[in-house]
Amino acid sequence: MDVFPSWLLSTPFILFSISFILLIHLLRRSRSPMASTTFHLPPAPPTLPLIGNIHQLLTKNLHQTIWQLAQKYGPVMLIHTGFKPYLVISSSEMAREVLKTHQEIISTRPSNEGSKRLSYNLSDITFAPYGHHWRKMRKVFLTQLLGPKRVGWFNQVLKMETDSMIKILSSNHVNAPVNLNDLFLTLVYGVVFKFAFGKTYRGEPLFNGVTLKEMLDESTVVLLGSITDMFPSYRWILDKLCGWNDRLDKCFANVDGFFEMIINEHLQTVGETNEDEKDFVHALIELSQKDSEFTKDHTKALLLDVLIGGTETTFVTIVWVMSEIVRNPRVMQKLQTEIRSCVGRKTEIDASDISKMTYLKMVIKESLRLHPPAPLLFPRDCSSHCQIGGYDVFPGSCVVINGWGIGRDPRHWKECPNEFYPERFENMEVDFLGNHFEMVPFGAGRRSCPGMKSATSTLELSLAKLLYWFDWEVAGGVKNEDLDMEEKGLFVAHKKSPLLLVPIKHKWEN
Repeated sequence: MDVFPSWLLSTPFILFSISFILLIHLLRRSRSPMASTTFHLPPAPPTLPLIGNIHQLLTKNLHQTIWQLAQKYGPVMLIHTGFKPYLVISSSEMAREVLKTHQEIISTRPSNEGSKRLSYNLSDITFAPYGHHWRKMRKVFLTQLLGPKRVGWFNQVLKMETDSMIKILSSNHVNAPVNLNDLFLTLVYGVVFKFAFGKTYRGEPLFNGVTLKEMLDESTVVLLGSITDMFPSYRWILDKLCGWNDRLDKCFANVDGFFEMIINEHLQTVGETNEDEKDFVHALIELSQKDSEFTKDHTKALLLDVLIGGTETTFVTIVWVMSEIVRNPRVMQKLQTEIRSCVGRKTEIDASDISKMTYLKMVIKESLRLHPPAPLLFPRDCSSHCQIGGYDVFPGSCVVINGWGIGRDPRHWKECPNEFYPERFENMEVDFLGNHFEMVPFGAGRRSCPGMKSATSTLELSLAKLLYWFDWEVAGGVKNEDLDMEEKGLFVAHKKSPLLLVPIKHKWEN
């Protein structure tokens, strides 16, 4: 999952490491084979010896930098980082070729030392190579976690956690500033952990005293990879220079210890728990008892997918949606009118109410267009020669799709592509479920996000309750339209500053 890894942001270390590698490289340089001139290769920005385009990628918002380069070099562009080339896709047409036309041969994830270790040697569904094992693990994931039998339990958990969120706001924060980042993180952790693991682990010490957020943040960094993945020939010295192996060992020990704790807790209750109360971990334990090929490592690998895939991206998305709603008072007023009209004076908001909220769905869709949680989609390796946009792509090529840029492409989004305008979807047949390629926040094809429906349900119910019960203002006397919307983050695009708002209890007219 090394979409230009996290070490890119550590400029002093990069400069030192590159200087060291360059010295070694010059001493042992030998001729390298050149591609045949008969091939039609994608355009590429000029590179520097050894480091390729790394000097152009040392930016805070990598997806924006790549989008700017694509305006000059085209929607199919070659970027070099060290010894590793990336094929960058920046248009919906080219994304369709990758995700649909050539999905048979561009479906395997590239791996690094971090992803191999934390996924228990690629035993999960996120990093496993496309093939029989991946299909088996995906089936287990979909049936045991997201299958029809689990929908009822998920809805119960979602109701409990969203009700708890509203209760916290009503009891402690009415007419006072509240950090919605903290509130939303608590909500998402509660939903995912209660649903998958049977309890929230809220406030409980984890393995080695590491907090849940610390463990998840460090795991994400490790999964992204290190400088050693860009210069594999020099791994032996770079590992020692940056201490990557020690960091990886520590991260794995914390994650593995946490999973051991969860599994051991469930082993004590698996035979005593009622069928309708069994969670994902119970289901995986029972599967391992029936299928000798399904080991504890497979269980842990799937738990990693739940942790990484089900928490941060959902949290980031709800922060961005709420930010855009509050920053646009016209949208907020229109949305609140719809929600309150659909619900009436009831004390509960149910699925039938949500199904009527067409503007809410447009608002979420528009936010995902502008703020896909992972601006650069998970990379994919090409397994055999093909052509994309008329350019030759060779086996081993790593393909990266700039979903952020595609969602703002003025060729498709002609009406103010950088503005938040949900009404654009009133007469536009475009969704984010992988059927259209003008916006791909969850990917598309075989490797699309399996949890997109549960994430959408979380967004819809959470926002409906927040906007039904409260009116909202930006804290600190800042005008709503002046809310800071700057991004930060490499793999996941967070809002740089916390979302500080003031909830005002809605007063109903008689």
